Amino acid sequence: MTYTFEPAAETFLGLPAAAEVRPGSVAIFGAVHGTAYPYTIYGASVTASPDAVRRAITAASVHIDHWDFDFDGPLLNDGTLDVVDLGDVATKHDDNPGNRKAIEAATRDIRLAGAIPILIGGDDSAAIPFMRGLADVDNLHILQIDAHIDWRDRIGDETLGYSSTMRRASELPFVRSMTQVGIRAVGSARREEVETAKAWGSRLVTVRQVRASGVAEIADAIPRDGALLIHIDVDALDPSICPGVNATSPGGLWLEEVTDLIASAMTGRTLAGFSIVEFQPKADVNDMTATVVGRLICHVLGNLARKNGR
Repeated sequence: MTYTFEPAAETFLGLPAAAEVRPGSVAIFGAVHGTAYPYTIYGASVTASPDAVRRAITAASVHIDHWDFDFDGPLLNDGTLDVVDLGDVATKHDDNPGNRKAIEAATRDIRLAGAIPILIGGDDSAAIPFMRGLADVDNLHILQIDAHIDWRDRIGDETLGYSSTMRRASELPFVRSMTQVGIRAVGSARREEVETAKAWGSRLVTVRQVRASGVAEIADAIPRDGALLIHIDVDALDPSICPGVNATSPGGLWLEEVTDLIASAMTGRTLAGFSIVEFQPKADVNDMTATVVGRLICHVLGNLARKNGR
């Protein structure tokens, strides 16, 4: 085995900790470090990002068997959905190859066990090996919710960093389509990256376009063959509700817009996996971002519990 899981100090929503997964379950795990750029050093506060999410959402959802008004019933639908928390894949800020190998192997093993993996990052580069771990899916359609398109081929000499996530995804033979939603303002993309993304066939949807057409129309255009990966970079949301991010840009999506998009995209589709990244605890305010990240994961779980995505 090329990876180990380090148990979480406190599990997500107080759900059971597990050393392995059961068929038909959902397996949550954290992975802080993916591929760092040479000049990036992760501090202890970043290292704690999955645990910060676990603590915040558990504190905000003390009684998960109580009524959840977003789902007109208890979140997990009275135990319909089996969810476990595996803890965090052991990663190091100075071991990029080892981190990638561990995240990919853990994701692959969860899939092989017949479970759905949910990744709490870390920076966006952790999503590259996560996507590679979904190679058992014949046709994978990606819904990326992000402020940025992440289509850089490289930053300096690094081709596997967080600016290249969707570029690397486009090279995977089993990825059939991309719908990139929430794009706004200025990021690392230049004309070259935008043209390359469009030429590949990626569908770029700005925040303004979301509000002009509505999330149901955007989700309906995602192909229904194969399976769906939902990948969220939390800077997609407006910083007034998600201040704890690495790249702050005003004017993002609202929580209800993202949760409605998740629900619409999962309806009638098979969920292959879910990843959420780019939460920066040291920039958070009153655990707002940590709680939002946790609540977005809850919306995936709530929809799965109602068999929208199974």
